[in-house]
Parts: sequence; C-alpha cells; structure tokens
Amino acid sequence: MLNISNRAVGTGRLFFIFAGLLILGSLDLQAQRFFHVDVETKTVAKGKMRKTDKKIYYTKGGDLNILWETNGTSYYSTTSAFGFSQFYYPATNEVVSLAPDMMKASDELLFQFAEFGPDDLGLSREGFFPKSTKKDGDYIVRTFEPRSSEAVCARVEIAYNSDYLPIYCAYFDKKGKIITKTYLSNYKVEKGFAFPMRVTEISYLKEKNDSTVRLDLYRNLEIDHRTDGHIFRVPSDAKPVDLKSGLKSMVKGKK
Repeated sequence: MLNISNRAVGTGRLFFIFAGLLILGSLDLQAQRFFHVDVETKTVAKGKMRKTDKKIYYTKGGDLNILWETNGTSYYSTTSAFGFSQFYYPATNEVVSLAPDMMKASDELLFQFAEFGPDDLGLSREGFFPKSTKKDGDYIVRTFEPRSSEAVCARVEIAYNSDYLPIYCAYFDKKGKIITKTYLSNYKVEKGFAFPMRVTEISYLKEKNDSTVRLDLYRNLEIDHRTDGHIFRVPSDAKPVDLKSGLKSMVKGKK
C-alpha cells in the first residue's frame, strides 16, 4: 500500500511539472509578438535629397530583418538578438558580416517602441538618467542628463502629449545649443501598440551653418501577423565578402 501511494504521489508530481511546463510554453508563445512597418525616408543635406524605402520586420526578443530599396537596388539586412548583423545581396548571393557597433537594432524606432515602449526613447540605455519633470501647458516635459561628464550631449528634453506619448525630443550640447531635434506625430494604435507614423529629425551636429533634415513616413503597420519577412535567413550558400566588395554588389544589384 505504501509503494502504491508513493507511486501515486510521484505520478502526481510529474503531472503538475508537465502541466507547468505546458503553461510556461504557452505564455512564451503569447509573449512573442511580431511587428512590421514600411517606411519611406527622405534625407536632405547640403541641398541634395536622398530617398530610401525599407520594409522592417521585428520579432520581439528575436531578429530584426529589413528589406532595403534605394537607388534601384534591393538588399537585406538582418540583426540577431545577440547583436550580430549581416547584409545580404540577392543579385550576387553575397553576404557581409558587420561588427556589432556598426549596426544596432536600436537604431530603428520600431525596435525601440516594440521592445521598450515610448517612455524615454531609449535614453536610459544610452547612459542618461531622468533629472526633472515639469508641466508646460498641455504637455509634460522631462529632462535627462548623461551619467558621463565626457558626453557630447549635456541634456535631453522630451515633451509628451496628454496620452503620455513623446511628440518632441531635443539634444543639447554643453553650451545649450541644440544638436538634434525630433518631432513625432500621427500616432497609430494597433492591438495596444502605439507608434508614430511621421517622424522629422533636424540635425546640426555635422553642419556648421546648415542642417540635415530627415523625414520618415511610416505606413502599413501590422502587429502579431507573422510573414516571410520575420523568418528571413541568409542562404547557407551565400558567399562571404568584405564590406568594400559588398558595396560593389549594391551597384550590381540595380534594377
């Protein structure tokens, strides 16, 4: 009788452990989200305009895949959750592997909003801490300062609307001059995810008497809809080349 009871208890434990694993697996599947958005970027610098189109696919906690289309050329980039990035050129079946600091998933606004939300636009991960908060009319303005005294930027200000979504962000140097300012507007909410569909950035960092203006126009926002873009992988038979050769592949890939 004792042996039967022990077996029953052991079986019961196994059942609850197995059930727990199933629940955890289900939670993981529910937590995994898929994000997709297309963006047309227009950059004006020194009187010249450059246009780039991208299809951005991000799997929460996973890969960031981008289909780039610029100057009649199409190519892919993929950045893993571990920070490894590659560019793939279909026309020549060549692949370039980049150093981790050359291309980051956090460079994409979709990644920042999907992974961390709109709270501080990634400032905490860049080494900034919140210094103060104040009310300015209908807006809330938060000021952030860098933890390092050697930082080029002395402070950052973010203005939030009544829904606590960032609509303006400005970086200031140590003399109080604006380095960059960004306007975020036309927010779209899809399945509880809010994202600005129009972003304008004005940068004075590299220009002495001029500025660089970049306009990002987003469209086709999709949430939790898995597509081929999310599962893109560089073909196993792709030829590894260096960055210089990869740039030549871009020219070969023109339509």
